[in-house]
Amino acid sequence: MFVNAFRAALVVEGEYISAWQYRMLERLQASGNVHIAMVIFRQPVATAWLQRFNASWLSVLHYFDGKLFKCPVTAQRPTSLLALLGDTHLCDVGSRRYQHLLAQQALDVVIDLSAQAPLPDIIAAAKYGVWRYFYGHLGDKTDSYVGIREYAGQQSEMLSGVECWRVGQTIPDYLFLATTSTDMASINRGIEHSLWKMADFIPQRLHELFQVGECIFFSNAKQRVQPTTLMPPQHKPSSSFLMSLKILWRYPNNFLNKLFIALFRDEQWILLTKAIGDVTDLGTLEHLHKWIPPRDRFWADPFVVEHEGEQYVFFEELLYARGIGHLACMRLNSDGSHSEPVTILEKPYHLSYPFIFKYQGIYYMIPETASNHTIELYRCEAFPFRWVFEKNLMEGVEAYDATLLEYDGRWWMFTSMRQHQSCSPSESLYLFHTDDPLSTQWQAHPQNPVVASAAHARPAGRIFTKAGKWYRPSQNCAGTYGRGLNVNLIQQLDQHTYREETISSYLPEGQNDMNGMHTLGVGTPVSVVDAVHVHRRLGPLDRWVVKLNCFFNRPILKTRYALAAIPLAFLWFDT
Repeated sequence: MFVNAFRAALVVEGEYISAWQYRMLERLQASGNVHIAMVIFRQPVATAWLQRFNASWLSVLHYFDGKLFKCPVTAQRPTSLLALLGDTHLCDVGSRRYQHLLAQQALDVVIDLSAQAPLPDIIAAAKYGVWRYFYGHLGDKTDSYVGIREYAGQQSEMLSGVECWRVGQTIPDYLFLATTSTDMASINRGIEHSLWKMADFIPQRLHELFQVGECIFFSNAKQRVQPTTLMPPQHKPSSSFLMSLKILWRYPNNFLNKLFIALFRDEQWILLTKAIGDVTDLGTLEHLHKWIPPRDRFWADPFVVEHEGEQYVFFEELLYARGIGHLACMRLNSDGSHSEPVTILEKPYHLSYPFIFKYQGIYYMIPETASNHTIELYRCEAFPFRWVFEKNLMEGVEAYDATLLEYDGRWWMFTSMRQHQSCSPSESLYLFHTDDPLSTQWQAHPQNPVVASAAHARPAGRIFTKAGKWYRPSQNCAGTYGRGLNVNLIQQLDQHTYREETISSYLPEGQNDMNGMHTLGVGTPVSVVDAVHVHRRLGPLDRWVVKLNCFFNRPILKTRYALAAIPLAFLWFDT
């Protein structure tokens, strides 16, 4: 059963681990690539009174957050690992059995789930080193405080990943890096998103190592985790009195912001058009011509198709009363106007992102059908309005915004996926390839997910070429869904390696009454994008409210106000 599988050791601080770590071990065992040969127990380090106080404070915080947002923290629930071990060898650090097993087991990798520095003899025993998770900052090796610092500091993303310690190193190599969008309302939701996603990190990277070999694997890791993208380790406690005050400030502030938006704003996805010269520079997307739909619906996910000298825009239309999207099409006139939209595809489940491509003279469409757990293919019978179901390219997957590219003699599918319902669907880009776009046998890329970033992963339109280079539009979903757009230059694409570099970004946070974008429909000479249009019921007064809110939310100013309040309080009581 374990022929050619990696032999791994597991380091823990006791029988109980977090539920997301238990899921990670289940994924390892199901892969068939890894055999847990031994489990090493380390005595946990005694905690100081301040750490115990912080833990108690966090428990109270998680409890009330879970009640308020109906989201208890399930990922950190203590779970016994004994049910997964079977006949696995067990030992304590420093024991005679421990020394004997290290010498005899011929380990390939050690997975260290403890919060302590890895021991030199364990590092020396593993061919590919000791692999450890980090949370939020490179110095954090426990999931106890994940998301706390980011929520308090209003950071849009939470950092996490896997590091590797090998013999002779004073600092580790970083094998994988991911960011998760910080939930701006609930700490618990952000923690759930981050930790359940992390359950896939080590199984996926071991699968990549198994497929491509040591040389390519470590080369890929070095390329995808550039040192400039990493934040220096911070050993400052993630929970302190000042941070607690920041968190307590954030809850009522978030509530008031949401109440203000509900009472005085309407947000609606609309389409915008412009003859764009350099589409790789998203800064040119300002001052576009707006196509605002009726107030009972929104339009989003535009794709431009040129057919027989005419331009057509395919897009998602969602009627608020119905609650799920369908697909529509309209012709783009030479004077910049458009024809009335015509519904082209409607299902009992949600449809969006009508990606259209031409193959062997026939138009095909792949809409987003994640709620049906399929990637569906439709064939055009009469352009542009009649489309018929052809087949499912994939089944049993939750895939979003599938985007095809014919490159170097193969067809490549870029799609955003999630492996757990608590994770965001917008933060992990998966890549598949085949020699026939109509095939149902798509081969997964060994680096999957090839991009793991809330700010850059999810597809945002057709991949386009300029001056012999290929560019992939992507969404920025850090902090909120559909926050903005990126254009990424594809640097390397083959069956072992994928690399890209972001060369342009645009975040329309309030400019021209726009508060987000997430799809770029490239056309010639006119391109179309979507955006969140803000209908302000208070008119100009709305902008002053926003400026005032930004002023009071500056971290430095809040600290100064808190310090200034202390002497003022004494003066008040003296009177």
